[in-house]
Amino acid sequence: MTASKWNAGRPAGSRERIIRLLLKRRSTVESLASELGVTKNAVRAQIALLQREGAVEVQGEVKGARRPAAVYGVRPGADVHSSKAYQVVLPGLIRVLADKLDQGEFRTVMRELGRRLAGSVPRPSGSPRERVRAALDFLKTLGSDAEMTEKGGTVVISSYGCPISAAVAADARSCIAMEALLKELTGLRVTEKCSHGEQPRCRFEINMNK
Repeated sequence: MTASKWNAGRPAGSRERIIRLLLKRRSTVESLASELGVTKNAVRAQIALLQREGAVEVQGEVKGARRPAAVYGVRPGADVHSSKAYQVVLPGLIRVLADKLDQGEFRTVMRELGRRLAGSVPRPSGSPRERVRAALDFLKTLGSDAEMTEKGGTVVISSYGCPISAAVAADARSCIAMEALLKELTGLRVTEKCSHGEQPRCRFEINMNK
């Protein structure tokens, strides 16, 4: 889970406030609603989103009036802090790698990075299109607004932004990592056709015939 998920630099919304409370102590929906001054249904909706994003999980239960109430907590290992350090450290690291490694070594490192990122989630199964859709869903959890279009035997995953724009701005070859990630998740031939510049935009062409 990346820090961009928590909208760094913006006023704290309901999800951010829930995370802050859960970092202090585990809590029930009722307790969270009381502290936030919102309805229990509003909290349930945000908790459901946080669970899907892998940030929050059920960590116990307490006796309720009619049935036990779930106690929620921040999932161990989940990165839920909106630190701005990523925007400084990540491009700095990319520049160091670009300076220290030759062309072939840098590309090898980026491909390995992409494969390891893909290995952090279960390998998608099913038909080629189902695997592509699963890969697209994973990109969205990384903060991408990517969409999928298809023409002939080629699927294009594109977006109006880039989830690793800071890295790409430092060195456009960083896109190799995302290309490798998609190859690993889909098992298909993926070609990076991203737009590089002041506002990087993702574009990956996937051959559905492999």
